[in-house]
Amino acid sequence: MFLIDNVIYIYICRYLFNLKKKVKNKVHVEVSICEAYIVEEISTFISYYFEPHLRTRINRVPRQDDGGEVHSSGNLLIFSNLGRPTPKNAVRGRYLSEIEFRQTHNYVLFNCDELRPFIK
Repeated sequence: MFLIDNVIYIYICRYLFNLKKKVKNKVHVEVSICEAYIVEEISTFISYYFEPHLRTRINRVPRQDDGGEVHSSGNLLIFSNLGRPTPKNAVRGRYLSEIEFRQTHNYVLFNCDELRPFIK
């Protein structure tokens, strides 16, 4: 229960921090926060009605997408995500612990469309 309370507390603090960053009028802080919240909600709501080719918060490009092309070489689709290679100065030679290995193995098994017929 203690962990859940901490997660909720951290989430609320981050949310309030983001709202406080949007304060423009220091004399009427509450009004300014409410106005920023309403503007954000309205812009999110109306972005659902924009043309699909317009980039908004709803349909933005994924964070790791660097615009490259996926070369299908017969690999599973789960391994065809776009991204950047590991930098040369990154730490290499790290092995997964037993728990990390099991979690990774289960992730691949349950999220790979090619393996769905074998799971049933």
